[in-house]
Amino acid sequence: MENKCDNLSLYIINELNNQDKKQFEDHLLKCAKCQQELKSIQETWQMLSYDVEETEVPESLKSQVMDFVFEENKFLKHEEKIEAEQISFKERILSVAKRHFSPLSTAVTAILIICLIGFYWNILQLKDTIESLENKAADPTQIVTTYSLTGQSLAASATGSAYLLQEGTETSLVIALNNMPITKGNEVYQVWLLKNGNRQSAGTLIPDQNGSGLITYRLPPEYSFEDIGITLEPNPFNTQPQGQKVLGT
Repeated sequence: MENKCDNLSLYIINELNNQDKKQFEDHLLKCAKCQQELKSIQETWQMLSYDVEETEVPESLKSQVMDFVFEENKFLKHEEKIEAEQISFKERILSVAKRHFSPLSTAVTAILIICLIGFYWNILQLKDTIESLENKAADPTQIVTTYSLTGQSLAASATGSAYLLQEGTETSLVIALNNMPITKGNEVYQVWLLKNGNRQSAGTLIPDQNGSGLITYRLPPEYSFEDIGITLEPNPFNTQPQGQKVLGT
């Protein structure tokens, strides 16, 4: 139920429509509280009217007040914009997805975004690979030294060639053999690099049915050798020669 007493202030400043004003005046005739408050306000107003001269508000003051209001509004909007920009990229994506998509669509969108990121990452990896290949192409492999290998003993008819290759800072030894006797059981041909009487294993190989074989060995940095020897070993796990020498430089 409406409390008519609440309309007292509106009645005083003449902001009630005709119907509400008539209803309040009827209420005022019956309400001692409103009568007393109205009387008190009127007496106070009459007292003030003797001391205060009514003055028109300057247009400049109105303009200043309105400018302040608009500037304050702009400031608040600017603050809201800054706060919105501080939201992380992830939160904005999720917020947009929740507003415009169903849970299923949001999940699919998230998967597509992840795939897009993965695709972009693969492109970067491919770019690095291409640059690496271009660098290698700019620094081609060069044959530094060529060695001839001569067969002996049971591999007297065998021949071989060894190539010392330089590719950038890496050095590799490539050995190609022909007419090698076929191995039996666990036998392998093992390559040895000789320097100052010491032997360093450069790997093992088993020739194919035509007696041909190829082995590549990457040398340790700044490593050098004097000669190359190949032996027929009973097993592929020897750290020093145990079998018969069959080829050498």
